[in-house]
Amino acid sequence: MKRLFTARQKKILALASGNKCKICGDVLNKNFEGDHIRSYSKGGKTLLPNGQALCLPCNRKKGNKSQ
Repeated sequence: MKRLFTARQKKILALASGNKCKICGDVLNKNFEGDHIRSYSKGGKTLLPNGQALCLPCNRKKGNKSQ
């Protein structure tokens, strides 16, 4: 299983979130990231049910913590 979400998966995550960061609520820019709700390093899979769209600052702050 790949670690990174594909471009298609990221697009779906952005649409599902209303094009807003799931943590801070800011509108996503083109550099948003697909984040694992259950961290990949802790066994989370790179699948849509385990994904969320986050802005860069929120994803960096979250690190490998589960949300």
